[in-house]
Amino acid sequence: MSTDPVKSGTRAATGAVALRGTFTVVTGCVALMLVALAAPMAHSESHNGVVKDVPIDELKRVYLSCDRAAISGRLSIAGIMYCSIVYEELKRRGFDGDFDKLLAWSTAQPSARNTGR
Repeated sequence: MSTDPVKSGTRAATGAVALRGTFTVVTGCVALMLVALAAPMAHSESHNGVVKDVPIDELKRVYLSCDRAAISGRLSIAGIMYCSIVYEELKRRGFDGDFDKLLAWSTAQPSARNTGR
């Protein structure tokens, strides 16, 4: 039962490198998740005041534009966040917080969803 010290040392070093690599990946994933969770909060705080001053007709126009962009897959992460803020503000102010009213209005509008464009 003789053990070669060089092979044992190499295995131990390889295990330490693998463990360090795993730790780095896990740490990176946790950091990305924290950024992803914090970004919408910071983004909504920076746009909430601006969106609250926008007339309802403009919110409706932007909402429909967001809808078309979402259908075509052309929304960036920042666009998704902004569109969600517009949606919430339009639902609150334009439709008394009622999602069904907003949905009924939205589906009645000529858009990419209704025209097949």
